[in-house]
Amino acid sequence: MIQYAVFKKILIIMALVTIIPSSIWASDYPSEKSFFVMDGSCCGGEETDPHAVHGIETETGAFVLSGKMIDQTGMEDGFILKIPGSLPDEKIFLHEEEEFNFDWFVKLGNVNKRDGINAAASSEGSIFAVGYMQSQRGFIEGYLVKLDERSGDIIWDRSFPSNKKNSEGAIESIIRTSDNGMLVAGVRNSEKGTLEGFKSYGNPVSGNAYVMYFSENQIYSEIAPENPIWEVEIKGAVSVKHLAEVPDGHGYILAMHADGDSAEAQVLKISTSGEFEWELDVPKHGELTAIVATHKGYFLSGHKEDQSGGIDASMSMISHSGRFVWNKTFGNPTGGDLIFSGLDSGNRKLIYDECWGITQFRNGLVLACGTGIEECVELSDNLLLVCEDDPRTTWRSYLVHTDFSGNLVWQRASSFIFDDDEDEDVPSTASEWVFTTANGDLASVVDLDFGMGIEVLK
Repeated sequence: MIQYAVFKKILIIMALVTIIPSSIWASDYPSEKSFFVMDGSCCGGEETDPHAVHGIETETGAFVLSGKMIDQTGMEDGFILKIPGSLPDEKIFLHEEEEFNFDWFVKLGNVNKRDGINAAASSEGSIFAVGYMQSQRGFIEGYLVKLDERSGDIIWDRSFPSNKKNSEGAIESIIRTSDNGMLVAGVRNSEKGTLEGFKSYGNPVSGNAYVMYFSENQIYSEIAPENPIWEVEIKGAVSVKHLAEVPDGHGYILAMHADGDSAEAQVLKISTSGEFEWELDVPKHGELTAIVATHKGYFLSGHKEDQSGGIDASMSMISHSGRFVWNKTFGNPTGGDLIFSGLDSGNRKLIYDECWGITQFRNGLVLACGTGIEECVELSDNLLLVCEDDPRTTWRSYLVHTDFSGNLVWQRASSFIFDDDEDEDVPSTASEWVFTTANGDLASVVDLDFGMGIEVLK
């Protein structure tokens, strides 16, 4: 997706920022409430290239971002960063030398090892995060860590190796359950070297999907749990990409990456004790990235190849009983400002609309996506010229709001710029995750050429 080269000299970041929307389709289009952004100085320097893939709001109103960064050897480290909830509703560059800064930053991992954080949850003054750590033996293992929300201090952490010798695994998702426990899920028993990535980094290509449940007593203990209360391994699926508790609290719904060519996406309903209730292949959906459970049904985010060879945003609806209802696609937003002024829908073969998250918002859903052109190499001469002349080689954040029937309400393609930038200095931008805040605002976790941020819309 985005090429994560450092975006020029970070001196220009000290300027205030502007977000430029395009493709306004309805009168209820949201307005920007606040935007908090930072560069690599948050996390050890420009070369660390922090990439947030997940975000949450804590019970205190703070925001927590998590993802991965580059260590001094060029390998991956995980990170968790807390943004205070007391910041004014403005556009703010967070930096220790500026008026406002983040509360704390925690790096997780070891030098010259592959480590990362995929998601987080909060409860009772603690942050729980999941991901992967590479052991001293060189094998990647699932990872769960508990931190004090106020200080960022690690209270305990625990690695979960695969149950198959000399194999690898990771935890991709975590949620707090209504009984104050935690449900975590991901992949294990992968062949060494086949964990390509997670979230927008890529997908595991081998292994078994699994789920683990930890009780309230285990989670709130000062000592890391040795084993979950129960765990389930899911045959026929490589990994659980995301999961949610069903609205009535009587079970969980899992979004999974399927094993083999039978379906790219699978959805599984399990009980509160891990018993299988129903399973559904969703071959029309494409790559499945997240799921949201509502009183109207279950809604999936993702993306898939269109007939021309490009990629479109994909949203599917599943009934509470496990019936496929519909699939809708979106993408190729028109218009914009600066270098995007006057854009038509472009060449569909070139444009990728990739979606990584979904949330319930107002009377419908919002997809979190990036839209742009991946690269122009290896194209025919005529198409190469078209590609190189298209400003969409610079990516934009792309939010798609629909009603519960999948009808488009509005879509928003936006670029992050500095006030004093020239047109050609627009950095690539993408929304990696989205959630609804406690007061009903829309929060978008944004990846940038030079760093990361969180934008709040009202």
